[in-house]
Amino acid sequence: MYPPPFEYAKAETLEEAVTLLSNTEGAVALAGGQSLIPLLKLRILSPPLVVDLNGVKELRFVESDRVGALARHYQLEEHSCLLLRQVAKRIGDPQIRTMGTLGGSLAHADPRSDWAAAMLAVDAIVTARGPSGFREIPIDIFFKGPYTTALERGELITEVKFKCPPRSSYVKISRRHNDFAIVAVAAAAAIEESHFQWVRVAALGAAERPVRLRLVEERLQGAPVREDVIIEAAEAAKKEALPPSDLWASGEYRRALLAVAVKRALAQL
Repeated sequence: MYPPPFEYAKAETLEEAVTLLSNTEGAVALAGGQSLIPLLKLRILSPPLVVDLNGVKELRFVESDRVGALARHYQLEEHSCLLLRQVAKRIGDPQIRTMGTLGGSLAHADPRSDWAAAMLAVDAIVTARGPSGFREIPIDIFFKGPYTTALERGELITEVKFKCPPRSSYVKISRRHNDFAIVAVAAAAAIEESHFQWVRVAALGAAERPVRLRLVEERLQGAPVREDVIIEAAEAAKKEALPPSDLWASGEYRRALLAVAVKRALAQL
């Protein structure tokens, strides 16, 4: 299908992009287009204005502890942080990884987004720029629901800040390799003297939005790294989860898979 008619503007600066988005109600931003273009073609969206961000060079950087919103997935396949490498390589196909962006993925807020789980696991901070200036949004409150975020009208993600964990793992279970996840688990931890000093576990498919598994984290905090502890943590994940049922899987199937994914992710740590 062809998309509905819309006005197009290419921004050259961040300020210009924010102004364009703020001045036209319903305007949308175009980054990699891997989510937006299909929505336009299916006519799920019919915006009056599409603002192309690809001319905003200041959003393209990749550093060890911060990544610009226009960083492409493929650029993060070689990042110094292991978790980012693990996640980037499990996203879609080469075309999607070449075009798709970190900021676009987070702003789209697909509940099956690989980056959402990773950013929750590293306790990231999302920096947004809007009509009122810059503000920082903790990732724990960034995702409000499926395809819904804390971003306000005219706001854009500019970068994501994080601290790379000493140990990490990413386990994704999907119908086909690198397809959208039925469930996925991102784990980050520090282990000293065979004990979990701290741990963060985030999941896709455990709820209607990406979430931290708090009961799992509580069970692991300070606990010895043993098989029985990992099994108990996986059972805690099943109790904590409120997985949705949809065309791809029932809630009960997701609950069972979540325990498997948690077990594998913790074993990989």
